[in-house]
Amino acid sequence: MVITRSYLEGTHNALAAFGSNRDGKKGKPQIVIGLLCDEDGHPVSIEVFPGNTQDPHTFASQLAKVKGRFGVHEITFVGDRGMIKGQQVEDLSTYGFHYIPAITKPQIDKLLRTGTLQMDLFDQALAEVCADEGIRYVLRRHPVRAQEVQATRHAQLATLQAWVAKHNQYLIDHPRANAQGALQKLIARAEKLRIADWVELT
Repeated sequence: MVITRSYLEGTHNALAAFGSNRDGKKGKPQIVIGLLCDEDGHPVSIEVFPGNTQDPHTFASQLAKVKGRFGVHEITFVGDRGMIKGQQVEDLSTYGFHYIPAITKPQIDKLLRTGTLQMDLFDQALAEVCADEGIRYVLRRHPVRAQEVQATRHAQLATLQAWVAKHNQYLIDHPRANAQGALQKLIARAEKLRIADWVELT
């Protein structure tokens, strides 16, 4: 199942509405399009929704279509972080379908705090954790994403180091300046860059 959007130039369309525009066409009404494909990627159904329809709200009608129109009894839906959540999980359970969602960073942080997951699991190419209530977590190390995160951290650290150098030079040039005040500004900057948990400023 794929969801996409298309903006409209005209105004006479019963489904045209202003919504989350991803085409960079602000001020243009749009429609939301849902596409169902078979296991080989061939299109089997298309449905158009009002332009202000959120992705998860298209889900229930597609489940009904899969069950009723196509007679599917067993299927596993794989969804991104925005597609399969609370209500969609309930809908899937109603039809007896299985699902694999992606969990969010706050959910991962919570699982780390409770000990369900451990950081060293992320050092493995693939790991599996069976938790309470029959939930199974599959973790995969993503080398490209790891490089992106590392590059971002280096850039954030370089930004902070430039600020440190600027403040240090100011303190050298102005002996009566408040060093503690400069330190507090840098700590605030580290927090804004979201690196305060692994950088120590003195």
